[in-house]
Amino acid sequence: MFYDQLLKLCENAGIKPTTLITNLGMSKGSMANWKAGKLPSGEALVRFSEHFDVSLDYLVYGREKSTALSAEDAEWLSLIHRLPRDAQLEFKGELKGYIKGILRDADSPEKLREAK
Repeated sequence: MFYDQLLKLCENAGIKPTTLITNLGMSKGSMANWKAGKLPSGEALVRFSEHFDVSLDYLVYGREKSTALSAEDAEWLSLIHRLPRDAQLEFKGELKGYIKGILRDADSPEKLREAK
């Protein structure tokens, strides 16, 4: 998987893998190991990641790890971060207590939905 990703990234960048490896100060002999399915060292992975500006997940697995927040979650965070720090902590405690009370009093999911 890594080797396929490396080839794809090199192709998109218009650079030969052997040229890249030389430019990054790595041994060309390592390519045979990567073709066979072995991964480069952590240091080498970081170099590739930085060079191509991609995540390690993308290099190793061919996919990005999604850490994006939903618009609603981002709005909640924005509202909370507008409060002073002591008010944030107070609000957090109040919210935990509110949720605990709703869950304690809710005999069924319907009552929880009604509380919303």
